[in-house]
Amino acid sequence: MGILINLDLAATIDPLDGILMDIARRIQVPKTKHVEAADHFMGLCAHVDRKDSPLEGKILESYASGSFSIAAAIYSHVRAMQHDVDVVVEVDFPIGTDPEWMLDQLYKAVKGAPGSRYYDLKVVRNSRCVTVTYPDGVTVDLMPVARLPGGPERSGVLFHHNAKRDEKYRKEVNPKAFTLHFNACIKSSDIFASRYRTRRLLSDGLLQERAETQPMPEHVPIEEKSPRLVAIQLLKRFRDIQFRGRDGRCPPSVVIAAMALDAGQMSDSLCDELIAVATHMQREIENAERDLRKVVVANPAHPADVFTDRWPEDRSAQRLWRDDLIRLVRHLRTLRGREWDPQQLKNILRELFGETPADRAFEDHYRGQSALSKQNMLGITKSGAVKNALAAPALSNGLIIPTRANTDMGGFIEDPVD
Repeated sequence: MGILINLDLAATIDPLDGILMDIARRIQVPKTKHVEAADHFMGLCAHVDRKDSPLEGKILESYASGSFSIAAAIYSHVRAMQHDVDVVVEVDFPIGTDPEWMLDQLYKAVKGAPGSRYYDLKVVRNSRCVTVTYPDGVTVDLMPVARLPGGPERSGVLFHHNAKRDEKYRKEVNPKAFTLHFNACIKSSDIFASRYRTRRLLSDGLLQERAETQPMPEHVPIEEKSPRLVAIQLLKRFRDIQFRGRDGRCPPSVVIAAMALDAGQMSDSLCDELIAVATHMQREIENAERDLRKVVVANPAHPADVFTDRWPEDRSAQRLWRDDLIRLVRHLRTLRGREWDPQQLKNILRELFGETPADRAFEDHYRGQSALSKQNMLGITKSGAVKNALAAPALSNGLIIPTRANTDMGGFIEDPVD
């Protein structure tokens, strides 16, 4: 039994694009995790509005925000399948409500009394939200927002209180407006969808059965996403890897998403999109540096909602991220413009995206190349490196590839903690 793969199309997929597709697939939050996130979301929302809760009858509406709302959620830790969920809890309180009191009430509403549903879970009261951590490491952040009377639809204020820094204030926001604006601007690509399906079949058709390592985003499959949206996910993964072990805040996901909207005309190439978004962010930071100021990014659907109010803390923070972006683009252009040494390729992918997705994508790629090379579709150097340019002879439109084909790559690499 085999899988039918369009080898003509497979031969036209840029090798680096193919590898980036494989990595993107590894970091997706699949349908099962979306369902779990929805269960967590519904359970928490019902819990904070329960009878005798400090917020009983005071919850107007709750909705997912952040990455889940724009289909850009990724695993924060791939091997552990951990991810984060952001929830806006619209509360029926005046916008002048004391931030400290508001956050304390939400914490009490979530934590509950001893023996209640969430009492034994890790519940933390942060400066803008209350975070619930589940046993599998998944976190849900609940942010209370009071609607702005007479303001634009769904606009409101969030409550900020940080006792250690002696900070207390309210900030105008409109996460719903950004979600609607972003989703209206980012459209899917039929070309990218076709390339991704072909790439997925090529990889899956040659892998042994390891379903648990093949998370597919069935809620919004990659092939239904814009290459720019997938590039945003890859850039977030890159950011997460670079900032592990660093002090200070990292660039918020919403800043990356907002800036990506202004990164020029969209293309069907995932590599081109990743370079375009990273380069645009780099240039915006350099423009701010020339003016001796911090970069400012506002909600395009509600300019009073400034996304960069806490990052960058100072200009050194934005220069650090700018240098990360320069290195990312340099590595991508290096891989695109020359033959690959396998060890160099693996090292770069690990540096950019972490060991687990990089190693698995590396294996997928060379399994696929091994199958295609048997059909004389690849230019192979004497050293064994695969040329970036694929020269495909005239072939039929399809070929049956065995689902358990033998390869030259051996077994699976042991998963490191990632």
